[in-house]
Parts: sequence; structure tokens; C-alpha cells
Amino acid sequence: MSKYFGTDGIRGAYGSALMNESFAQKVGQAIGAFLKTHCPDDPTVAIASDTRPSGPSLKQALIEGLCGMGVKMIDFGMAPTPALSFGVLKHNASFGVMITASHNPFGDNGIKCFTDKGTKLRIEQELEIEHWIDQSHPVSHRQEAPTHDSIHQEYLNNLQEYFCQLDLTGIKIALDTANGATCKTTQSMLENLGATVFGIHQGNGMINEGCGSEHLDSLKKLVHQKNADVGIAHDGDGDRVRFVDADGKVIDGDQILGLLAMHAHRNQQLESSTFVATVHSNSGLFAFLNNHAIHGKASDVGDRNVYLKMLEEKSNWGGESSGHIICTDYLPTGDGLFAALSVLKVMQDQSKPLSTLAHDIKLWPSLSGSFPVSEKIPIDRIPELTERISTETSLLKEEGRILLRYSGTEPKIRLLVEGKSIEKITPSYQRLQVAIEKSL
Repeated sequence: MSKYFGTDGIRGAYGSALMNESFAQKVGQAIGAFLKTHCPDDPTVAIASDTRPSGPSLKQALIEGLCGMGVKMIDFGMAPTPALSFGVLKHNASFGVMITASHNPFGDNGIKCFTDKGTKLRIEQELEIEHWIDQSHPVSHRQEAPTHDSIHQEYLNNLQEYFCQLDLTGIKIALDTANGATCKTTQSMLENLGATVFGIHQGNGMINEGCGSEHLDSLKKLVHQKNADVGIAHDGDGDRVRFVDADGKVIDGDQILGLLAMHAHRNQQLESSTFVATVHSNSGLFAFLNNHAIHGKASDVGDRNVYLKMLEEKSNWGGESSGHIICTDYLPTGDGLFAALSVLKVMQDQSKPLSTLAHDIKLWPSLSGSFPVSEKIPIDRIPELTERISTETSLLKEEGRILLRYSGTEPKIRLLVEGKSIEKITPSYQRLQVAIEKSL
């Protein structure tokens, strides 16, 4: 079991025992030791951060740890996570590190790691780095200062080339960049393709605070105010995206996955006729895929797990309902801007508004919630809770399902109950909520 790494890197409140400058330096040393073991010939690490106030000092501490191990560094400055992943590939780096806590509140921060292929680490690689974190390391006599290089333009040029057929002339887009890492990339890209963009939260406040992909009210208002065709919101580091249609309605992430899967399949661009979602995705999405001769496969939660399942199923498209969307024709990790452009391409190719496209994917009614926990006790060790889950599962039978899991990034447990009838799932959800609150 991982000691430091969660679902997506190491994450925690800044100033806590696992997210401070001293710990960041240890992580840098550990990554250096890991690289010396696996690629001893002058490894190079690319690093970037989002806009959190704690980012620069944590990044500097991690750089010091890496340089102390004799590792060369490329500092991309402030950049979105997918730009860092792209930069690892573009600059032939041995490893990538992103200082970010993604969609978490601005008081949190974290460390995401990438392989030389631009992918997230496998669990066994994380465990090896964890081993090195707990060791002492001699400081190398050869310490090189990091080189500084902006990755923004190379990243945008690559996207522009990929979407060379996309013309957004006449399209009005409301955009919320969460005061985060996409402030310098997404609006520029959309305008280069011809769109009229109305941007908010472009660096004039704290990252993710009442804005971005987790807080869509201000984006919905902006869509109405500007009579926009679509609203787009990123999280703090730009690997997620969520959408609001022209009526100001939030489009469910599973509907976004469905329309992207259908578009790729229709254009014979969906390898193995297979699309990967997660166990958290709505059963209605899988029913829609099945009805259109698309094999819907479910991975564990987390974009790393989506990617690994895609490899297993020989698929090139997959994603999470939270807004992580992966197309390996482009990058082996999630990119919120790529996903946004992909959805806009579907709208252009089919000459349909987002609301119409999303309406085709009928989702089952669902109820979900998150509950704070002080300790993540294995669920199978809580008899009263497992008994309640078993009872409710029997009551729902084939017409619903229950998913209860701990968050990999926050001290919370997440409950999902879905089924064909809201009347049937509501009492089950309520009884499970009571059981959770009593047990945890």
C-alpha cells in the first residue's frame, strides 16, 4: 500500500507533514535516486507548476533535491499539466514533475510525476520512489543550475497542427480558467482558431476559489450574459474540462464521453471499437455505447487506470466523467484543452449545439455525495456498513448499483447510487448515508 502517493500523485495541505519544502526536497532526492538506478546516463527532469502561492518555493525545494543528486533540470515555469507531459516528450526528458494539487483548494499542493513517455507512473514505480524518500542521500559534487524554457508556444503549436481543420469563426465561448495554469493557453488557442472568447478568472484571484471546473455558477451566468454558444471550465492545472451549454445547463461528463466516443466511432477512428470509462461512470453511458456497437469498458477511478485499461483493450480513447479525457493519438494523459477542442470539433462536424449532442446519451438517475472521514478504514472491515450495502444491493437487483469508495486525493468517502428509477434509489441512498455517518 502506498505511503505517500494517492490516486494522482502526492497531495496535501501546504505546510502539513507531507507537503512542505523539506519534504519536497526529499522527493527530489528520491526521484534522483530512482533515475540513477533506471537511466544512469545523465538523466534530465522537466518541471513546472500551477499558480498556487506555495508553488514556487515547493518547486525550488524539489529542484534543489534533484540537483543535489546530479540530475539535469528543465524548468518550464508556470504551465498546465498536459503541457508538462508534452514537454517531457518534446525535449526528450527522462522524467517530469508537476507541482500542483489539480482541482483541490488553493491551500493544498501536490507533486505529480511522469515517465519519459509522458505517462503517469505505475504503482510499482511510485512504491520504488517512496522507498527512496525514506532513505538518506549523499549530495553530488556535480550540481547544475536548471535551464529555463517556456513550453507554452510549442504546446499550442502542436495543438494547432492537430486541429488544423477546426474553424471556430462565429462561435462565442465563455471560458473559466480557474485562475490557474491555463490562463495563458486556452483563450489564446481558441482565439487563434477564430472564436470570440469571454474569459473570467484569468489570474485575478486564487486558484480554484469559487471558480473553475468545481464551481460552475459564474460560468453559467457568463454564458447567459454573453449569449455564448458554449461554456468551458478548467481545473487549476488544466488536465480537466467541464462544459455548459448555450442554455446555461451543465453537461454531465458521461454525456461528453459518449458524444466523443460516438464521433470517433462514426469516423472509424475508435480503435478496437472500444471506449474506456471508469466504474464511476453512469450505467446509461455503457448502455448507449452498447446500443451503437461500441465496447464500453470500465477501469478503476483515476486517469492512470483509464490509460492502463486503454492499453489492455487496445483502445485510443477513454476518460473520466470528472473531465479527464485521454486520446493516445495525441497524448497518453488527460488534457482539458485538447478535450475542449475535440468537443468543439464534434459540434462543428455535425452542425449541432452541445445540448442536442448530449441529449442523445440518456443517463440513469443517480445520487452521489462525499463525506469527510478522519481515517480511511477498509470498508470490508466495517460490518454494519457492508451489511447495509449488501441489503441495498439486493433491493436494487438488476435495476441499479452502488459504488462506495474512498477519495484518492482527499480525506473523504464517496457514495454513488444509480438506477433506472429515482424513486427506487432515493431511499437506498438515504439509508446508506445514515450508515456511513454512523460508521465513519
